[in-house]
Amino acid sequence: MAWNDVHRRHRLVRRVLDGVAAAGRPEVPRDLAAEVEAEFGGLGGLLREVQARWYRAFDARLDAVLEERPADLAPALARLRGELAAAMPAARLLLDAHHDHPDLAALHARHRRTLAAAGAAGAAGAADPADAATLPPADAPAPQAPGNARNAESARNLHPVPPRRAVPAASPAASPPARAVRLCGRLPFPRRSCA
Repeated sequence: MAWNDVHRRHRLVRRVLDGVAAAGRPEVPRDLAAEVEAEFGGLGGLLREVQARWYRAFDARLDAVLEERPADLAPALARLRGELAAAMPAARLLLDAHHDHPDLAALHARHRRTLAAAGAAGAAGAADPADAATLPPADAPAPQAPGNARNAESARNLHPVPPRRAVPAASPAASPPARAVRLCGRLPFPRRSCA
């Protein structure tokens, strides 16, 4: 996708969200429906774009929350969601109204995995109650494109990870100079103290 396409899509999403905010209804403005259909292939494509923006903003703010190391992550995530909803009200209104749209399932699953990686798997519902009903269970396998497992296996075969070289541990009875002599023999460059 060329930069002009990216900018055109961004401007269209902005116009749709401005229309949603002005009308207070989670519907694509009628005058933009044809453009949305042509650019995104319908409502599902537009919702995926809006949801991707929402989760990018959420994930960026999630980093700041995790740096604070809150004692209880669920209320911190709920607060984060509330702050983001205040910053992006039209996007939240549109996503809440269409939370069960099938095109949103893949990003919901990715969001759940992000929260699980952040240590907030149980807080996913508290962080985003509107999404909680459509998020798959935490133990559900991640959706994969056809051939992903085969491609991952072939990538491991093409690029095997070399085994770690074991470094012998110094014996407790060895004195520091004797250990230094052993290390000097392994250095890739000459050292004066090794001579």
